[in-house]
Formats: sequence, C-alpha cells, structure tokens
Amino acid sequence: MFNDFSKFKFEVIDITITGAPDIVINMNGITFTAKLLETLGNPDYVRPLIDPHNKAFAIQVCKETDAKSMRLRKNNPSGAYSSSCSVVRQTLRRMMKSTWKDSMRYRISGVPFPEVKAVVFDLSKARELPPVHSGKKKKSTL
Repeated sequence: MFNDFSKFKFEVIDITITGAPDIVINMNGITFTAKLLETLGNPDYVRPLIDPHNKAFAIQVCKETDAKSMRLRKNNPSGAYSSSCSVVRQTLRRMMKSTWKDSMRYRISGVPFPEVKAVVFDLSKARELPPVHSGKKKKSTL
C-alpha cells in the first residue's frame, strides 16, 4: 500500500483560519491575530485609533500615504503580526491603567465594522492571560 499513492483515501485538512479577530497586548508589544488580519482583508497599512472616553481602540485599513499609517507585515509563522510600536502600546497601557499588570498579557476580541474597514476593541473587556515564560518548552500533549 505504501508504494502506491492512489491506494490511499486521503481527505484534505481544512486549514481555514479560525478564531476571533483579537489582539494580545503585553509589556513588549501587540500581536494582531491572523483572523484579525483576514477580517480586514490582509492590509499592508492600518491606522491605530483611540476613543479614550469609551475606552476603545481600533485599527482601520488605510493607504501608505495616509497620515499616521502603520505598516503591517506578517512576521509570525501563524500569519499573525506582532508590533513593538511603543507609542500604541503605551497609549493602550495608559487607557487600561486601572487593570494593567506589567507581568501579564491581555487578549481583547474585536468587533468588525466592514463598511469602514475597521475593527474596534473594548479595552474594558480585556481578558488577563498568564505571562509567557522563557526557558524550557513544554512537551506537546499530542
């Protein structure tokens, strides 16, 4: 059997991106999930937006020539994008100051607004995640 590929009854594994259009914020950066980038149409540039009164953060698709645009490049094998943009990170930390702990990470799910090519995040709904520890990797349970 292993000498003839046609004898197998293979099924294609569905590799469709699942999950939510999330961001993860930590002390060193912000990760935009692959689902978030897909939701926005995998743009090259976005504008970071804030609404301090409503504790909201958004990213909106824009052109390279638009004022205050931020370039997105997938720099993670999962298709996500991680940014160390200190201006955005510090702004979000200030807006989350009552709940922010330097040692923790925070996941926030976004609400898509396709008509304006944006995703909005309610910073008051950030879910605290344990910190990522460097060192030995845990063994897979598979």
